[in-house]
Amino acid sequence: MKKILFGIIALVASTAADAKTLVAYFSRSGNTELVANQIAAATGADTFRIETMDENFYPSDYTATTEQAKQEIADGTLPEIKPVPDMSEYDVVFIGSPVWWGCVATPVKTFLVQNAMTGKTVVPFNTHAGSGTGNVHTDINEMTAFATAHLDGIAIVGSDAPNSSETVNTWLKQIGQISE
Repeated sequence: MKKILFGIIALVASTAADAKTLVAYFSRSGNTELVANQIAAATGADTFRIETMDENFYPSDYTATTEQAKQEIADGTLPEIKPVPDMSEYDVVFIGSPVWWGCVATPVKTFLVQNAMTGKTVVPFNTHAGSGTGNVHTDINEMTAFATAHLDGIAIVGSDAPNSSETVNTWLKQIGQISE
């Protein structure tokens, strides 16, 4: 019995070690990118920055961007994004977004509509200005209903993003994505 148990543990450990991981994220201000890079550094994951086709799609002014985001959410607008990597290569996909009016950013919605995440483990993360998670993790999990698994996400205050690596590493250990 012990041999079987140790064999199963070894198989699970080797499968987790062999899993190829991607951190896909959208970042307007750079805060979500900082957290994405911390996740990638700790896990050895590839990164993919979700970008709109038009580099000037969002205004440089924060307030103007929030108004545009509010309108996109109300209208169901999905902005066109640049091509994504071959998702068939990945087993685990971290998906990062700022909180926009309590929701996932619309470029991330476009990414999720184009990539169902069937058979993948999905891990949401977000940055915010004080609102917490909002519906971001729920939005991501609902849009990836065919994923094999959904792990608990994390929300980081944007101003804390530059110094959040310890918090991120603790979370990654808790969800089993890095070892103790």
